[in-house]
Amino acid sequence: MTDTDTDARWNARVRLALASRSVDHRTADVVLDEVAQHCAATGETPEEAFGSAEDYADTVVKERVPPEDRAGSTGTHAEHVGAALMGTGCVALLAGPVLWIIEGAMLPVTVAGLVGAVLVGLALTGGNVAFTLSGSRVRAAVCWGSATAVLVVLAAIAFTTLPATGLGRIPALAVSVLGITLLYWGVKHGSDSDSDPDSGSGKGAPAQADLGTGVEGGAEGWLRELTRLLKEEHGIRAARAAELTAEAAEHLRASGGRPEEEFGPVGPYAVRLSDEDSTSHERWWLRDGVRSSVLSLFITVGLTVSAYRAGLPVWQVMVGCAAVAVELAILVSCVVSRRSRSSSRA
Repeated sequence: MTDTDTDARWNARVRLALASRSVDHRTADVVLDEVAQHCAATGETPEEAFGSAEDYADTVVKERVPPEDRAGSTGTHAEHVGAALMGTGCVALLAGPVLWIIEGAMLPVTVAGLVGAVLVGLALTGGNVAFTLSGSRVRAAVCWGSATAVLVVLAAIAFTTLPATGLGRIPALAVSVLGITLLYWGVKHGSDSDSDPDSGSGKGAPAQADLGTGVEGGAEGWLRELTRLLKEEHGIRAARAAELTAEAAEHLRASGGRPEEEFGPVGPYAVRLSDEDSTSHERWWLRDGVRSSVLSLFITVGLTVSAYRAGLPVWQVMVGCAAVAVELAILVSCVVSRRSRSSSRA
């Protein structure tokens, strides 16, 4: 892989990480232009100059997005769906070459295979949305996860019960072309919400309720909302969130003031606490490195099982098993390195 390819991959990971953090595409363009100018002037690679894509995205959010704009927002519906489409596109992009190796340059298309593949694609998209929402919006994640489970069952039924009537053949790399299309669609779908004044993201002013100015229940309600935001919106551990809330409560008891007077709206204050806290906030399974490894492992296992069931040559099945082992090792390494980094920062 050339340096240019490595830089392009880093840029793509940054753009995906920024999109998952509800940063609009215009800001992402500006940030990546600045990165390119810095690297051209210094001769460094983006990763050498700015670190991993995920960590740099976290830095950009803290430095470029005011707490008021981040408060109460874990991404709009369009942004979550856009990120899910991008994840599905990545899987399809990888699947094309793998299918070419296993099945050949031309893939047979049947009624059962076509309907089942469409349902699998929808399930994968729904699963990506549930995966993303699992770090904050638990109820929404459960709904999306349930829909994904239904789609998986329907896909299994389609593969096993629908007729295997041949509809023709398509190039294996057409799957990769579909993946590129989904990637573009995901970027565009997520960025469309930037210009929507009702989306609650981008440059529009957040609603008062999002800022926490109308929290019911007085000081107790404000403190309860602070704990919820720290845990659900910012991924801070429950014990640490309770500790931060207790510190705020102690300050209020000592001063006798109202929370809004002492700390301001609860949403922006939770963001400031999150930025100042040294513990790892983001759920480890939502890190882009872990996510991409899980997706790669999922598709590799599926294709290897398909190759075995189709009775393909043993060497092809062995290649698939080796690929599964490599993907699993990458996933374990990514999880361990993330946890080690979090422990060193704590």
